[in-house]
Formats: sequence, structure tokens, C-alpha cells
Amino acid sequence: MRLMTHVRVSSDGGFEVRIVVPAALRTTIGKTNLTRRLGRVSKSDANRLAAPVIQHFRDLIERAKAGRLDDPSPVPAISASPAKPSNTLRRQASSPNLMAIFEGYLRERQPSPATVKRWRPVIVHLVGHLGHDEPRRISADDIIGWKEALARQGVSGRTIREVYLASIKVVLAWGVENRKLEANPAAGVSVRVPKRHRPRGPSFTSAEARTILSASLCRDHGKISPEHALARRWIPWICAYTGARVGEIAQMRGCDIAEVEGFWVMRITPEAGSTKSGQARMVPLHPHLVEQGLPRIAQRAGEWPMFFDPARGRGGSAGNAHYRKVGERLAAWVRELGVDDPHVQPNHGWRHLYKTLARRAGMEPEVRDAIQGHAPRSVGETYGEWPVDVLARAVSLLPRFSVGEPLNSASPPAGTLTTL
Repeated sequence: MRLMTHVRVSSDGGFEVRIVVPAALRTTIGKTNLTRRLGRVSKSDANRLAAPVIQHFRDLIERAKAGRLDDPSPVPAISASPAKPSNTLRRQASSPNLMAIFEGYLRERQPSPATVKRWRPVIVHLVGHLGHDEPRRISADDIIGWKEALARQGVSGRTIREVYLASIKVVLAWGVENRKLEANPAAGVSVRVPKRHRPRGPSFTSAEARTILSASLCRDHGKISPEHALARRWIPWICAYTGARVGEIAQMRGCDIAEVEGFWVMRITPEAGSTKSGQARMVPLHPHLVEQGLPRIAQRAGEWPMFFDPARGRGGSAGNAHYRKVGERLAAWVRELGVDDPHVQPNHGWRHLYKTLARRAGMEPEVRDAIQGHAPRSVGETYGEWPVDVLARAVSLLPRFSVGEPLNSASPPAGTLTTL
């Protein structure tokens, strides 16, 4: 149903009548706009309630034109319910609660387990703050009050904006799209955050990369599991030469590394665990990884994960998968090595460094984005496939990393190590 002329959505997510006063009459009437709130009602009720208000405002403007503003007739009273219960009121009596809307969104959109794990507590927190779980009773002022309460609790502005508000906006928008709600009270609510102060770039420096890669070659990592020792040994090198996310590598199975058309490649696929885009991609291994023996390590693992043993886990869950712990432990280990600048992430720094080195090597932007799993920049870039030989040529452009003598090792692994 379309709204009548002069009826629009108000700032609180309801409806209002708004008529602009002609410029010549603004001094006479004393206002720029004539406005009256109609409340949080359905479109049909908004049109019904608006009709007498619009007529009253039009009469007021006509009297002003004639120089007669002594008519004492009041603005018609707003009654949200007609003589008989409206369809809107009947729907409100049986409208789903906030968690039910969230569950409906999950069933339809099927976001990643990590997203579900992060967003569910947000919904619970909002319900706890409001003291009820009726989405039709939530106003824009309620959302603003929640935002301010989070800030008082010490939650950063960036987290409020990118986690709390972002999730509730999406869920309520789904409710509006599916006619569970009339309006989204979170729409338009945001948080102003200061620009991040970056005294340095997000990439590892050459010295930091050498520190991590050299430590990865250590023969004695102390009392850790064989799988985690393999993770320390190989994941930094794989990330350095592929720019992949640590989680994508931590979940890999041995069978995800194979020879295709004469090139050793690794398949980063949701079948192994999770990818940010939900899309699989194939990345050729750098010759240096092949020389160091990565395919041989993969063949030993076979169908089994390379860097963790599911049998040793405590059950885990889709939102708290085993491979996530691998990434967390690697990050802690990197910090222990002295790569502890808070302005560079201990795992994600490899992705930034890869992009830097790929640019320096002259790799085409479209190719490096495909290798790293970044979104195409245009519809045209989504067409066609990426032949493995084309990707392999691009990967071979990258220089080899030089780390010097590995710690606690008589000799480095096979392969010539040249300057980073």
C-alpha cells in the first residue's frame, strides 16, 4: 500500500504528516512546516489517521492566505485504533518476539557459524537492556539509549557500530522485508568513531617476517602436540607465499594440496571448514614451498586435517571450530617471539605483506585479488575462470624469503633462501 501525499516515516520509525508552509505564509503562521506524529502504526492506519490532519493543515494554510487565523478549531485527535480492532492490532497481538525474528533470519540467510555465535549474544543483550523482547515496541530512542549504555560499559565505538548496531540493523531489516515489522527502528542510528591512529602500516616489516619464519624452522618447540608443531612450521610460510587467512590454512586437510595440470596447488574450500566469502579457490604453491617439502607433508595427512587432531578436541562446535584455536595459539606464539607491535595483527599481517610484495613484483591487481580471495572489483572480473598456469606464473613472480640460519637447526630446509 502506498502512503498518502504528505505522510512519511518519522524519526522514531513510525509515521507523521508533514506539509511545508509556503514561504510567503511562514511569518503569518509562524512555522516552516506543519507536522503531526501519527505513531507506530500500519500504512493503512497511517493513511486513515492522516486524512483529517492533512485537511486541517490545508484549511489553516487557506485561512492564512485570506488573512484569517482566528479559527480556534483544534488539530483532530489521533486515535491509533478505530471502532473495530484493526488488522495491525491483531497482528501485533501475535507478532513474533525479537529472538524469533533472529531465528527466522538464520533459517533463511544461513550465515556462517561464527556470525551466529557473535550475533546471538547481541540480541540477548538488547533484550536485557530493554526489559522486553517485543520488537514492535522498540523505538529509535531505545536503540540510541542502548548504544549509549554500551559506551558507558566500555565497549568501543567501533565494536558498537560494526557488531552491535550492524547485527541488529540486519535482523530488523529482515523482519521488515518479511512483514514481521512495520519499520526498522535501528535504521539511521550510527556511532561516530575517531579515525584510527596508525603510526605504521598493517604489514609485517621485513625484520618481523624474518623473525617469525626463522622461528618456524626451530627443531624444538617445547611440549606441544605434533600437529601444533606442524602449524608453527608451515602456516607462517604458507601465509607468506599465498596471503591466505590463517584460519583458511589452519583448517586444511592433506587432500587439499594436490598436483593439478603439472602444478602443485592448494584448494581453499568451505568443505574443509569455512571461508569468509563462502567460495572455494585454488592457489598454486610457490616453488619454494614445494622445495621445502610441503606436498610430502600433505600426503602423509591424507583426508585428515594437517594442523590439528579432531580426536584431541573437546567436542568443539560450528561457531568455535578446532582450527580457530590453531590460529589463536599461533598469534600468541608470534607475540612471544617479540613481534608485539599492537598496530600489526600477528596473523593478518601476512595478508597485508603479501599484497605489498605482489605489487612490488608487478602482479596484476585482478590476479592478486583472486589468489587472496578478495572480492572482484567489477562484474566483469567475475566472468570466466582462473587457469592454474596463469596463477602459477603470477605466484612465481614473488621473491623468496631469506631468514638466515634457523634456530636450533644444523641446516635450513631444502631450497635456496635469498633476500626478502
